[in-house]
Amino acid sequence: MTDLLLKLCGLKIEGASRVSGVEFALRNSAWLPWLIGLAVLLGVLTWWSYRRDAGELLTPAKRRLLTALRMLFFALLLLLLLRPVLAFTVDTAIRRSLLTLVDTSASMKIADPRQDPADLKRAAIATGVLDLKKGLEQPLAPDAAAAVKLLPRVEVMRAMLKQPALNLWPALRKEMDLSVFTFGATLGEVPGALETVDRPAPWLDDLKPEATSTALGDSLRELLNRKRGQPLAGVFIVTDGASNTGIPTLEAARFAQQEGVPLFIYGVGIVTPRDIIVSNLTAQDVAFVNDSLAATVRVRGQGMRGENAKVVVRLVPMKDGVADGDGEIVTEKDVTFADDDDATVPIQFTPSKTGDFELRAAVEPRPDEASRENNAVAQRIRVVDSKIKVLYVETTPRWEFRYLQSMLLRDRRLELKTVLLEGDASLAEGPATPFLPRIPETKEELFKFDLIIIGDVAPSRFSAAQSTALEDFVQRFGGCMLFIAGPRHSPSAYAGTVFEKLLPVELDPAASQNALPPNVGTAVELTAQGRAHPMLKLSESDEENALAWRGFGKLYWTARVLRAKPAAQVLLVDADSTRANRHGKLVLAAEHQFGLGRVLWMGTDNTWRWRRNTGERFHTILWGQIAQKLGMHHLLAGSKLTQLASDRQSYTAGERVSITGRIYNADYTPMRDPQIPATVTVGQNPPQDVVLRAIPDQPGAYRGDFIATMPGAYRFATKRDPETRLEFNVTEPRFESGETAMNEAGLRQMAEITGGGFYREENLHELPAAISAKAERIATTLDGELWSSPLFFLLILLTGSLEWLLRKKWQLK
Repeated sequence: MTDLLLKLCGLKIEGASRVSGVEFALRNSAWLPWLIGLAVLLGVLTWWSYRRDAGELLTPAKRRLLTALRMLFFALLLLLLLRPVLAFTVDTAIRRSLLTLVDTSASMKIADPRQDPADLKRAAIATGVLDLKKGLEQPLAPDAAAAVKLLPRVEVMRAMLKQPALNLWPALRKEMDLSVFTFGATLGEVPGALETVDRPAPWLDDLKPEATSTALGDSLRELLNRKRGQPLAGVFIVTDGASNTGIPTLEAARFAQQEGVPLFIYGVGIVTPRDIIVSNLTAQDVAFVNDSLAATVRVRGQGMRGENAKVVVRLVPMKDGVADGDGEIVTEKDVTFADDDDATVPIQFTPSKTGDFELRAAVEPRPDEASRENNAVAQRIRVVDSKIKVLYVETTPRWEFRYLQSMLLRDRRLELKTVLLEGDASLAEGPATPFLPRIPETKEELFKFDLIIIGDVAPSRFSAAQSTALEDFVQRFGGCMLFIAGPRHSPSAYAGTVFEKLLPVELDPAASQNALPPNVGTAVELTAQGRAHPMLKLSESDEENALAWRGFGKLYWTARVLRAKPAAQVLLVDADSTRANRHGKLVLAAEHQFGLGRVLWMGTDNTWRWRRNTGERFHTILWGQIAQKLGMHHLLAGSKLTQLASDRQSYTAGERVSITGRIYNADYTPMRDPQIPATVTVGQNPPQDVVLRAIPDQPGAYRGDFIATMPGAYRFATKRDPETRLEFNVTEPRFESGETAMNEAGLRQMAEITGGGFYREENLHELPAAISAKAERIATTLDGELWSSPLFFLLILLTGSLEWLLRKKWQLK
């Protein structure tokens, strides 16, 4: 009806405007009393005239009809003088921009195995098989369901957004300016994508969902920062919600809320896909031949509660840095899925050959899985036949020494030599004795060891040359040291010595050596860094690990130190907060990097007491892991003249690799060249040149970095010493296959926080109206001038003509 009135008045309303009300008005209403009087007068004259002139010629009915037509004619003429109008109240939306953000990550290529009838109907709505306005209640034929059962997410999205019945882009274009952006790992713009909204197919067809990660939070925040200050109607996001890098999506949503920008989100995908995801494999980087190796596989059975699967673990030999064949099956383990959380599968096997291998854990893919690209995970390991050489220097055979030496001697991975400074000289006699008669005096003798343990020993027992050699052993040549505190010398006698420099803690000059009153024990507390550190992991289960540490019982002697050094990792603290100082709780175990090597501080000699509550098991695991993790650092370092290290053991393609090194001449003096040429080789590809640059004020220290552009086995070496190689792995990122379900809960929460909305295929047609309802509008009044409209003059002409025709017909003058 409103459209008809607008047409009759000759008015046109723009697409961004709508009529909210119509009323009749007289613009010359001040004349109304006079014109009413005139109308009455004309009405009386008209009545009197027809009564006088036609009273005997016409019947009363005909006379009344002609009188009425004459009065209507006069009324229309008088109304003309009042300027009658139809006043339309028009609400005009302020034209704003709607930003469209489309997910182009690899997860959008997933062909969801749709089992739920609702998911099948959504895909059918997208492809136009079902009516998009009839929702999920309409039936779907079996053949139509089969056609869309495995339709990839990106195809569902394209079909839905291009559907003629939806008419999405023209409807949005009426009130908003449109622009399109894509996101995966980074934000990208699609210039001119919606300049012609009648044909949106080209830009949709050109989208390539290939990004190896999804940074929805980062992309949204960057987009809002780019458009800050511009009037925005909102952001229309098309995604499956699988954001796996960057800031949390809810943080980005709160930022959008602060900016006053609502998020309208179209969720693509299914919420409960069936999928087996082998998410993680954890094993030591180095294992010993013919020695049991423990590892942990994490597997998730999404939508497979109560079902079983078999985890198959293979050891595949590496050839030229690449896995060669399928290798051999070393173990198999059945797993039953309880829920959608990761199941921890402990495995154990004994490698029988030395060399570099790929440890591979896999579950056979099933036909109904959402993705077959996440059923296996691999880690590179090295199997060696060498033993870690350990030197343990102690003053007297205290209880800590007795139990620790006994445990280290039983460990087949270690070769232990002990110096007992106040022990019987005869202990060092005999070919098979583990004791040495004295502390090694030369660098050559000391540098044969991988780990040096210093017990409660006075620094004066070491000559100046030996002290310097120990510092060089750690700082320049990548060796590791372990200091075990004691009541006589460690660390109270270390002030001003090389040992103080090596320690990862700062000494407390005011502290008493006996930090605990007699017979008063204290418990240890794992820090967050301690819980994550592999040396202190007594079990792969976090709960069992925490239970084991709580079961160790009390310590009855601890050394008081001031605090950890700035770059140190604090692993254990005294649980008793009453013994803390202004820097926090008392540090009982800390580790730090010292040059190329590492130093661990253990601030008690009472760990032997822990055997009382938990037995041999956890005490042996703890000290075995400490010795192995520290000793391996030096054992695998290769050449002592070229020491190379990477900041991580494994990377994903596209990440930056940082290499540090200590380079020495043949006489062990540090290199002073400003640059060291090096190469990096990936698999069988030609080597690429890399430069290591000297670190200022650190003779012999060099640093370089490069981008790992492709997955594969990397080999890094300097050109002056090509035989000393640093090897590490670069893998294809698996972010997109790690989570195959659409994150509906997270997307709904983002929309709710910002005051927007979450949509699926069955209600996406409501989106234009929802966005329009939130637009700011300006109300204006638009007059439809009835007095000057053709309709009004047509009524005057029709009334006058009809009276004239009737008068002629009835033979009146």
